Amino acid sequence: MLQLYTWDPNSNSGKPIFMLKEKGVDFDFHYIDLLRFEQHAPEYLEINPRGTVPTLVHDGKSLTESSILCEYIDRAFPGPSFTPEDPVERYRMRQWCRDVDTRYAPALSVLGWHAFMGPMVRRMDPDEVQRLIARIPLKERRIAWSTAVKSTFTEEQLQGARDRVAQWVQDMDRRLAESEWLAGPTYSIADIVTFANAYALPVSQPQAANRETAPRYWDWLRRIYTRAPIRAAFEMGRTPLAQRALQMVAEFGG
Repeated sequence: MLQLYTWDPNSNSGKPIFMLKEKGVDFDFHYIDLLRFEQHAPEYLEINPRGTVPTLVHDGKSLTESSILCEYIDRAFPGPSFTPEDPVERYRMRQWCRDVDTRYAPALSVLGWHAFMGPMVRRMDPDEVQRLIARIPLKERRIAWSTAVKSTFTEEQLQGARDRVAQWVQDMDRRLAESEWLAGPTYSIADIVTFANAYALPVSQPQAANRETAPRYWDWLRRIYTRAPIRAAFEMGRTPLAQRALQMVAEFGG
């Protein structure tokens, strides 16, 4: 059986969940709770020494890069294809996924840490946090987490992240004026990867992600939320984010 080690259906951790559900592939789901630092537990580090999620184990091979992993799943397993046949559309799919990962995900990370992860970690016992950080095997990851735990963002940094996300929503809206889906006329990995990062924007960034300012983005969001595999993926979540997403499934008519 295919083994998937990941967190909630959110951002990088959610991409393979959405992809496997869309393909109709059965898998064993191993929930790695990032809020308990389980990605740095010794037993998980034996599977993924970098201590990141997701990890897909297939035929004895561990695969960890989330967007590339979506293409792997699409090629490795039967079911509907989510990679365009047309070379230009395939290029657009890959370009869009790269832009999500390199241009927009960092801004989302700033906002997510500020609103969710940072406050959660700072409510934990400081000695316990230091114990959990100390077991991270890679020095650069220990430094990164130590810095993140102590970090707060300036209003200038937060506004810069909000502006980047608002620009992203408008980029999506313009792109969707040209075709029904982000890479072309068919639903593709570009939509799945983007949705994994953008599904909660109406809640976290309502001033930018709403029906009035981005109507085509809103319609795109509605069409994905009402897909049965997407609902099934959110039903696997355990955090308030996943529960809010299920409420949005109902609001969008799923």
